[in-house]
Amino acid sequence: MFPPIFPIYIQALTPLHRYAPLVWGCGIVCLWLTRYTHQLAKRWGSRFYAFSAVVRPLGILLIAVGWLALYAPETGYAMPGVSRIGWLPTGNATELLCWLAIGLFFAFGVWAVAALGLRRSFLFRRLDDSLITRGPYAMVRHPQFLSAIGITFFGNRLFNPSGIPTVALGAYHHSLDANWALLTVALWVLAILEDRELHAHFGEEYEEYAQRVSRLFPN
Repeated sequence: MFPPIFPIYIQALTPLHRYAPLVWGCGIVCLWLTRYTHQLAKRWGSRFYAFSAVVRPLGILLIAVGWLALYAPETGYAMPGVSRIGWLPTGNATELLCWLAIGLFFAFGVWAVAALGLRRSFLFRRLDDSLITRGPYAMVRHPQFLSAIGITFFGNRLFNPSGIPTVALGAYHHSLDANWALLTVALWVLAILEDRELHAHFGEEYEEYAQRVSRLFPN
């Protein structure tokens, strides 16, 4: 039996379960509000940097909390007499492959953060920042988004609440997959908007880069 690498089920988030899509959706909005860092910095100056330094990390936190809340189903899902509803390892080969995939996508995301830098990843971008095209950015233009999509997809495959009837469990997994599809679409749209901002700022340099490297999924 393979032990869980991190606590994918957090009981304290159970009250947020039914509001989870709203929580992570608010996180996406926070990222949207801070996407045009180059152009808004021209208008607002240092005020926008302060705004982005607060709102952007808040967005990342809301996405993480909202998604983990999806893995904390309310006790109403459980069979009578069952006290624990959480992720339990089964120890089969499929589970091991999912953990390996999560590890690879997580490492890919860390690599992307290292290449872009902590400030540009989680706070703001300055007007004099150069265009990053090395490392994972030579594979896709938005590797951090791809990392989030991969981690959540394989996380859905792993999560298996105990004590939930088979019929309800099937409906529950459909709900997880629906959230994953919505997250993927939201990040795809956000990637398009960021592409427009980067193209407006870097001009021909970004246009040439976009012709060489795909937006979100390697080609």
